[in-house]
Amino acid sequence: MYRIDESGPWTIYEDGLHAVEFCQVVDLNYIIIPESGETCCRCTLEFSEDTSPLHGNTFQLTFPELVDFPDFIVERSRYAASMKRMWTNRDRCKVWWRSQNGQGGEWWEGRIIAVKAKSAEFPDSPWERLMVQYKSDPNKPYSHSPWELFDLNETTWQPQHIDPDTGHRLLSLLEYAASQPEVRVSCSSLT
Repeated sequence: MYRIDESGPWTIYEDGLHAVEFCQVVDLNYIIIPESGETCCRCTLEFSEDTSPLHGNTFQLTFPELVDFPDFIVERSRYAASMKRMWTNRDRCKVWWRSQNGQGGEWWEGRIIAVKAKSAEFPDSPWERLMVQYKSDPNKPYSHSPWELFDLNETTWQPQHIDPDTGHRLLSLLEYAASQPEVRVSCSSLT
């Protein structure tokens, strides 16, 4: 696998970075990695909370297809809903596990067996602070973040989505981009 050499905000902004930072996507590009031909998404994110000491600063992250990696960039409404839930020890939950091939997946039911900080450096961070033991794998607990967990009967939360017209325009742009050696796709070209 091709290694993308870029510094994340945790190395660029060592001082002042909070455990949770709200950001806004200010630029989005799809690129092809030269050695592998893999398509990646390169995002420029801007710290958007007025209360953050990093407000207005930007950083770039490039995302290959992440199948076996926990979500560390989470849509804001899902983050808010998961934090409002306030998961505790002994709560029952379900987690969507994506198939290894990236096609589909299945829900796993489990129970929270511990709530603890993953890092002493960020003791208030929600990142992987919930230890879940699954019915189907009772011998090994797994670390999860609140946004990965759902109530057993929860089926109503819907992520934000793109309306069909915008979706068709976006697909047309991506098809065009795939036929070009290097094309910059800007979110502003969708409106």
